Amino acid sequence: MEIGLILPNAGDLARADSMYRIAEKAEALGFDTLWTADHLVLPVESSTFYPYMPGMKIRPDARHAFIDPMIALAGVAARTHQIRLGVSVYLAALRHPIVAAKLVASLDQLSGGRVLLGVGSGWIPEEYETMGISFGERGHVLDEHIDAMRALWSQDHPSHSGEHFRFDNIGFDPKPVAGNIPIWIGGNSRPARRRAARAGDGWHVIDVPVAELRLGIHELSELCSDAGRPASEVPISMRAQIELTNEPVPSDKRIAPLTGPLEHVLEQLRAYQEIGVSHMALWPRESTLEAYLERMDRIAAEILPVFAAVGRSES
Repeated sequence: MEIGLILPNAGDLARADSMYRIAEKAEALGFDTLWTADHLVLPVESSTFYPYMPGMKIRPDARHAFIDPMIALAGVAARTHQIRLGVSVYLAALRHPIVAAKLVASLDQLSGGRVLLGVGSGWIPEEYETMGISFGERGHVLDEHIDAMRALWSQDHPSHSGEHFRFDNIGFDPKPVAGNIPIWIGGNSRPARRRAARAGDGWHVIDVPVAELRLGIHELSELCSDAGRPASEVPISMRAQIELTNEPVPSDKRIAPLTGPLEHVLEQLRAYQEIGVSHMALWPRESTLEAYLERMDRIAAEILPVFAAVGRSES
C-alpha cells in the first residue's frame, strides 16, 4: 500500500515556507504522494457542517487562507523531483473545463508527469450558489466536466457538446505528459461510487471505517460490472486523518479511524490493505509546522517501513 501525505494549503500552515518545507521533507522521507485540498470560496455563515466527522459541527473558517491547489502544487513541483502531486479533491465543476484542463495539464508538464487528480462534487451549497451553479445539479455538471476534460487532453481537435459545456474548432495544448491524467473520484456516497465505476481511474474516500468501506468496495465492484469494466480498473484510496496517542481511544471518542496508539493505527492500516485499499493519504492533525514535521518523522520511521516491506515481499 502506498502512503501519501496531505500538504496543508489551507489554514495556519498555508504559507510558502511551511508548504515548501513539508513538501521537500516528504520527498526526502519517501512518501509516495503529496495532496492539496480545494475550496474556491467559503461562506461566512452556513447551515452546513463538514460531513466527514459525524456528530461534530465543524465548518471551514472563511477567514483562513486557502491557497489554490494547482498554484500550491506548481510551487512544490519546482522543489521536488519524484513525489507525485494530487488534489484531494478538486471541485472541478466550479470551473469551466477548459480552464481546469489547462491548469492540470500545465502542472503535469511542469512536474514531468507527476499529477493525480481527485475530483468531487463538494458539500457547501453557498460555494456553488456564489458561482451561479445549482447545488442540486452539481453531480451532473461534474459528470460532464470529466468527459470534457478528457476530450481536451486526448483529442487533436477537441470538441464537446453537452447540457452545460460546448466547445469546438479549438486546439488545446499542452497535453498531459502521458496523454491523460488519472482521475480519482472523491466521495463516500453511492453517487460517488457510481461515478467512479462509470468514469473514474480510482475511488477516493475520506475517513471511512473499515467495515463500512468493505461494503462500499463490494458495491463498487457490482457497479463496475454493470458499467462493463473490471473492478481492478478502479483502485481504492483514502484520505485519512491520523492522530497517534499514548493511550487507547474509545471508539466513540475517535475523530477518525486512524486515531490511537501506533499499534492500533498499524492494525487499522493492515485491515484497510486487506480489503483492497492501495493508497493512503495521511493527514496529521497538527496545527504548527514543528509538530507537523515531527509527525512526518514518526510516520516515516514507524509506518512507511512496514508497508514498504510488504510491497517488496509481494513484488
